[in-house]
Parts: sequence; structure tokens; C-alpha cells
Amino acid sequence: MGIAGANILVVAANGALGRELCAQLMAASASVYGTARSNESSTSLPAGLTQALLLDLESEASIDTLTGYVISSGLKLDGIVVASGLVAFGSIADTPLPTAEKLLRVNHQGPARLITALLPRLAQSQNEPFIVSISGVVAEKVFPGMAAYVTSKTAHSTWLKALAMEARRDGIRVLDARPGHTETGLATRAVSGVAPNFPSGMSAQHVVSVIVRAIEDGTKDLPSEAF
Repeated sequence: MGIAGANILVVAANGALGRELCAQLMAASASVYGTARSNESSTSLPAGLTQALLLDLESEASIDTLTGYVISSGLKLDGIVVASGLVAFGSIADTPLPTAEKLLRVNHQGPARLITALLPRLAQSQNEPFIVSISGVVAEKVFPGMAAYVTSKTAHSTWLKALAMEARRDGIRVLDARPGHTETGLATRAVSGVAPNFPSGMSAQHVVSVIVRAIEDGTKDLPSEAF
């Protein structure tokens, strides 16, 4: 699809991947709506957004407020890119259950609720609508000491695969992006535990360039080897 003129919602546009996504999409002449979790974090949103929005993926009320606004306001929507995520480290025994539940809400349940509510709006697009969500290489390979994170991302990846088959009838393309370790600083912001010594990862610029090219080229899957 042509990105120029497309109206794209970027979830977590204040993060490292989100900011880079906004930059590359806007450079391709897309209109970008970007979300941040709070008024405080919204100060990190990139300049030039068509609209800045608040979205807390842990809050059903916040998700419902945003999706209700998009639908009731008639906001045009051609694509959704989910760049949000939380990570925790530690063995299964050492990871508190509330932490595992928090990761599942932010990494899968929240995005799934958001996407599901906005499917009818995407189906109205005249510009080859799409959904991209970043699950990561952990959806392909199990890593010890990261069970809560792997579980949440694998759940989302599986859900995206089912959605891709179901949304096809409405002309909506669904991309599950599964890049390997990327230098976003996420590992340093773990909600529990301490990150292992990862080798140097890919740059956010590279990962995003692959995703943006895939959107333009009509790609239907983005496994780890695509990056």
C-alpha cells in the first residue's frame, strides 16, 4: 500500500520504537495519531503528529475512551501499529503473579481489546487497511528467565495469527513483527528482575525501516529472519 496520505494510529508513540515509527511514517507523508500512557509521558511524543492521544493499555476504561473517540468523531483510520511493551526477568518461581498478569494485560489483552474495537473503523478504509503489532523473537523461541514476558508475547502472536485469517475477509492485513533484540532501552526498565547480559542488538531505525517497508510492499508476515 502507499503510505502517503494514510491515517495511522501508533500506540506508544513516545517510546523508542514508537518515535522512530512516527518519524519514518511521517517522512513517507502519512498522517500519524500517536498515543502516550499519561500526560507526563506525552511530553516525549514526537513533534508533527496529526493528533496526540492518551492510552493506558492496563485500563479498560482508557482503551474504551480512546476507541469510542475514534469511532464517534469519525476519525479516518487506515492502519494501526502497536509498539508498546513491558518486560520482566526472573524464573517462574521468582516472578510475582501480579507482575505476570500486568505483562499479559499490557502486551496482549490491552492491544487485543483496542484492535478488536477498531476493526469496524479499519474495514471502512479505502486505502488497504493494516494492523502491525510487535511481538518479537520471543514468540518464536522460549528463553529461560523470561517466562512471563515470553508467555504474554506468544499469546499475542497466536492471537494475531488468528486475526490475520479472520480479518482477511474485510480486506485488513495483519502483520506480526518478530524482530530480535533491539536497542530500545526496554530491558533497563523491567518491571521485575534484572536483565541478563544481552549481546548488542539491532537499532530501532533498522527494525522500523523493515516494518515500514513491509507495510508498503504488502508483506504478510515478519519473522525474526526478516530483520
